[in-house]
Amino acid sequence: MRLLCVSDVVDKYLYNSDDAIKIKPDLIISCGDLPRDYLEFLVSKFNVPLLFVQGNHDNYDAIESRKEGVLELIGASKFDFKSKYDYTRSLAGMEIDNKVVVLNKLIFLGFEGCNRYNNGRHQYTQKEMFRKVRKTYFRLFVNKIIYNSYVDVVVSHAPPYGIHDRNDVVHTGFKAFLELIEKFRPKYLLHGHVHIYDNRESRVFEYKGTKIINCYGYYILDL
Repeated sequence: MRLLCVSDVVDKYLYNSDDAIKIKPDLIISCGDLPRDYLEFLVSKFNVPLLFVQGNHDNYDAIESRKEGVLELIGASKFDFKSKYDYTRSLAGMEIDNKVVVLNKLIFLGFEGCNRYNNGRHQYTQKEMFRKVRKTYFRLFVNKIIYNSYVDVVVSHAPPYGIHDRNDVVHTGFKAFLELIEKFRPKYLLHGHVHIYDNRESRVFEYKGTKIINCYGYYILDL
């Protein structure tokens, strides 16, 4: 199975290059902070399923509001496809926040959001994320009985604490993800949130046998 993992920035190669179709993914994974219409476009272009979590800048469930008689789109994309089609009112994908999804015998688990910094959407304290993650543990034990595996791929917006994260409060990783890795040893943890500005910076870090991958922009993963 080939995964096209995307996060945080609209990548011109994926939407503007004819060569991108050669990627031929079997599944698209979004780690958050991407326009709805961009994800919709990728689903249409590659004609494959999408699994996603929301980032701290996302609000996919809000469509429109009226303020002083003016209709405005909440969370509207700044990305202009110059297309006659309106991608902003639907999202052809499955949100997997706190959900377990099994595809092609692979077990996926997702967690949205980032460290709380201004009480905005999809933000959690360390304690809140611990509670959120631990709610999935029973299902993971059931997975072991049914599939002989707890979880294969964890999809999150934020990274684990101390791995690919930053010192500022916004980009601090979650300690709960370290506990999850230590207990259930997923093969991969895919995340975004932390932007990569230097191509020499490593995207992949291995912890307790789990490969942790920063999917900023896009990353192709063959399973």
